[in-house]
Amino acid sequence: MKKVIAIVLALVVVIGLVACATVGGNNDETTTLEETTGAATVANTFAEAFKAEAAKEGATTNTIATALSTNELVAFMPMVQDMEAGYLAGFSADITGFKACTAFVPMIGTIPFVSYVFELEADADKDAFITTLKDNADLRWNICTAAEEMVAETEGNFVFFVMAPLSFEQPEAEGEGEVEGGDIGGMEGELDGPAAFDPEAETAEETTVEETTAA
Repeated sequence: MKKVIAIVLALVVVIGLVACATVGGNNDETTTLEETTGAATVANTFAEAFKAEAAKEGATTNTIATALSTNELVAFMPMVQDMEAGYLAGFSADITGFKACTAFVPMIGTIPFVSYVFELEADADKDAFITTLKDNADLRWNICTAAEEMVAETEGNFVFFVMAPLSFEQPEAEGEGEVEGGDIGGMEGELDGPAAFDPEAETAEETTVEETTAA
């Protein structure tokens, strides 16, 4: 019996991994939203914002990342944290060779968004550093979620690298939020429970109870 249970559990795990791989897609296949709709992607929007912040006098990796985290496009609770050389989420190898680094990421780790602002030494090879980032980046660093594109941008000695979905917008389900004739979510009938709460009716009921008690 134990062997049967073990086999069943193993099959469940395998099926789950296959499903995640299907949802995640291929790491080598990225789509460009600008080519299909003409709209700027999440990554490109943040890359442009990075250039503006990095060009400001006295900018640091932390001030740049903090400014990006307050962008109106952010659709999650952001976290800004200074990082040291070594393991960085989203990469399959340690990342080194930078002077300073600040991460701007979601507090919820399953959201497929991760970005870093790096500061390199004045004589550093920025192109080689970006190549290292792209060669070791993994769009599917999360198990069941995947970013759809990676973008790198430079400004002075700063390098911005981001992996993100093309858009944070979620399509609204057909009929979602509609209430007509007492129908909610496809259920017919009159409203009941908290949605049907009537303060005046409750007050009247309390008054009746008090009068009955007094009598």
